[in-house]
Amino acid sequence: MMPSTEARVLPSASRPPRFDAASRGAPDEADAVHAILHGSNMDRARVALGALARLVRDPNDTAQIFVLAVALDRDHVPAALTRFLCEPGGLDLMRDMPVLDSSTLDFGALSRCAVGTLGHAYAKHVLDGALDPDIFQAPPGLPPAIAYFAQRFRQSHDIWHVLTGYAPDVPGEILLQAFTHGQLGTPAPRLAAVVGCMQWVRSYPSLPRAAYAAYRRGKEARFLLSMRWEDHWEEPLEALRVRLRLAEEAS
Repeated sequence: MMPSTEARVLPSASRPPRFDAASRGAPDEADAVHAILHGSNMDRARVALGALARLVRDPNDTAQIFVLAVALDRDHVPAALTRFLCEPGGLDLMRDMPVLDSSTLDFGALSRCAVGTLGHAYAKHVLDGALDPDIFQAPPGLPPAIAYFAQRFRQSHDIWHVLTGYAPDVPGEILLQAFTHGQLGTPAPRLAAVVGCMQWVRSYPSLPRAAYAAYRRGKEARFLLSMRWEDHWEEPLEALRVRLRLAEEAS
């Protein structure tokens, strides 16, 4: 028996306020979370388009990638989270909820790992690029399991750069988005990669072909998100790439 219309409509006193992107200026993650929890498909589309427009103007605006993902990937999170939990190591990560930020990482110690190891390469990547590991936090207002899943994915971003060999520049970020779509199958990285290729193809004519290769590489590699990287800092990077089916050279 179908529930009545009245049962599905919140009383006005408890109904969430209507999302109004136009009155808020640039959308942030709180806007995106509000849209997916309480808004309409049109609200989600407005948030996503606003984030995409800002990302086109500034490909290094990492915050807009987060907003885009929250707005677009809602319906795909259950499948991705299920795979995360079913892959070896995923349940242990969800139980322990370790984080990869300045509260747990000692980049001085990691830089003293042997040259050629994951730890040394990751520390060099972060320190040479003056990157801030603390920008990768959980989206606000989501259930704990989903919030941790998103946080772990974000905090693995620069480790994926190191593993894949994609540089932290415009073409490298686009390739990593294509690779991420191959790994997770979610729409936000696919859209970011497609729009990025369209925007930058004149400057980098081989970018669309390289992005498709990155997508295929992501599909063929082992599932990276359930890896506990903290246990592999001293492992040789090339051996790790072979084990994860990432041995081919980055395009």
